[in-house]
Amino acid sequence: MSSIKISQLPAFTKINANTSNTLFVGVDIPSAQTFQFTAHTLAQGLYSNETLSVGNNPNTLPNTVAQFASNGASYVQTNLVNTDDGGTADIVVTANSGSGGTDAAYFTDLGFANKNVQPGLEFNNLGTALSPLDGYLYVQGNSVGVPSTANGGNLIIGTTTTNTQIKFIAGGYNSGNIVAIITGDGIKMVNGHPIFFTDGTSQNTAAATFAYSNAAFAAANTASNNITIIQGVDTTQNTWIASNAVFSQAAFNKANTSVQNTAVIQLQSLTLSGNLIANTVGQSISVDTFLSNSATFNKNLVVLGNLSANTLLGNIFFSNVTTITTQANSILWTQQAGVVSQQTGQLWYSSNTQSLVLDTDIAGDRPSISKVLFFRAYNNTGATIPANSFVRLTGGITANLIPYIALADATSAANATVAGFVSNGITNGAYGFVYSSGLVENFNASGLGVGGDVLYLSASPGQSSNVAPTGSNTVVQVARVLSNDPVYGKISVQIQLRQAYGRTNGQMLYVYANNIVSSNTISVNDATGTVNANTIIANTFVYGSATANAMVTQLTSKSTAVTANGMSGQITMHNAALAGQGYVTFTVNNSYVKHVNDIPFVAIQNGVTTPNPYQVCVGGVAVGSFNISVYNSDSGGGSSHSDAIVLNWGLIGVGN
Repeated sequence: MSSIKISQLPAFTKINANTSNTLFVGVDIPSAQTFQFTAHTLAQGLYSNETLSVGNNPNTLPNTVAQFASNGASYVQTNLVNTDDGGTADIVVTANSGSGGTDAAYFTDLGFANKNVQPGLEFNNLGTALSPLDGYLYVQGNSVGVPSTANGGNLIIGTTTTNTQIKFIAGGYNSGNIVAIITGDGIKMVNGHPIFFTDGTSQNTAAATFAYSNAAFAAANTASNNITIIQGVDTTQNTWIASNAVFSQAAFNKANTSVQNTAVIQLQSLTLSGNLIANTVGQSISVDTFLSNSATFNKNLVVLGNLSANTLLGNIFFSNVTTITTQANSILWTQQAGVVSQQTGQLWYSSNTQSLVLDTDIAGDRPSISKVLFFRAYNNTGATIPANSFVRLTGGITANLIPYIALADATSAANATVAGFVSNGITNGAYGFVYSSGLVENFNASGLGVGGDVLYLSASPGQSSNVAPTGSNTVVQVARVLSNDPVYGKISVQIQLRQAYGRTNGQMLYVYANNIVSSNTISVNDATGTVNANTIIANTFVYGSATANAMVTQLTSKSTAVTANGMSGQITMHNAALAGQGYVTFTVNNSYVKHVNDIPFVAIQNGVTTPNPYQVCVGGVAVGSFNISVYNSDSGGGSSHSDAIVLNWGLIGVGN
């Protein structure tokens, strides 16, 4: 045993980054057990039932989980940073789990986006409202008006004391950069900032409007003026009503003739509050060309041809495009029984597959968007990627953020990370489409096997086979063939790592050269809980909690046999006297001793007398039992001792 004092040990100024590599010694007072534990265990339990307090100020507030305090002449700060330039750093406060709170629903998020954040791809999606290096504060909550959850989801920002303000700054941080303030009286624009409208105009005073309103009010309250004006209005109005009646009748007669209007209508603004319909049931309205900067239909619009914005960047917004008014906010697609001509950006409904089909700019790549996941990719490998190939991502992207791809193969873990299937070949330096999951249809599948075949990634780049690779190759299931038709072929892309496929039951898998390979010498029999191996090397051997343990007390005398079945345990010996220079042997009956080659071992846990005069050893092994001998080495006066010696014992099974 070492005699070095703790104060003589070398001093460490820093704990190992892997806290499992640092050991402490402790004493559990309730059980009087001395034990070892790692810094990781210490960290896990250190603040389990305590307030986290950082700094030298005492915690004086109730219900405090954590407090951070420091004395800084300029400022103090608590810093949160995401060291991945493609991520965000967020402080997220969620509702209780009983209220449905997670980091994806019912939460408040205060955060900052790093320089390579891709808007719309971050975890808590703010979409294109977020840009790199933006800060943000928002709430994810209930939708107002949802039954049983009518309230919630609001963001409350303000002050709760009188005569206070909320200030908005932009373009700087001084008082001159304050754009607007909110007080208890309302919103006020300051520092000469106007209010801008969507038509490009702005306003920073209401003086003219106020003057006109007062003049109109004064005129309206002059009774003599009102009478004269009203009389004049009545005379003029009656004249126009009579004239308009004639024009209206003429227009009605013209509209009900069968003459077709073939002219082109060009409008700056058209608003229809009702329906656009033919004047007789069964007739139709045919528009060859319709050009407008603003056309609003509040009810139904039936379009049999194309409806396009009049500029490349124009938009068409639909609030209710349908022939059935009860189906609000829906688009009713005309079902196409056959295959329509492919046009880039065209979206059409196939009655055969009962799904929407999206036409891409690659001939033959026409995915059913409700059946398959796909993405656009770029080939920079220097060679053509053949049709019907399985590919992987190479880690780079183009200037327009399209990922690079290359042929996948089973020869290494890196090459076997399959991203998807390419049904149409992609030449070097060109874009194409990769199908990552779902049904791929209407392509030449004649070389992929027969219907029902399960396909595995081959060791040959890009290829697949209905036979899984063997040896050190990585086993990846990539698809199932549904039809190998040369025109209407169909497969289900389903990428799964299947390293255990084809291996013997119980065979051990392990990592070698970045691959998972199978062992020919190590196996597991789960039914018996047995691991078979030629050699096991371990720094520590620990019996698990499920191992049978026996705790027994010896009766009558120190030579009385005991029964202690199990793989380990503890024996408290009888306290009969044992003379100095004398020894005693007793038998431990144990049904776990299956073979004479099994190895029992024993140690003194508590000899009672100090200093300890006892020595102990295993004196014999038989099937079903072993002997323990205890020797009293004391030869001085009072050498006989009467102690209830506590022995720890264990068993290593060797035979079978």
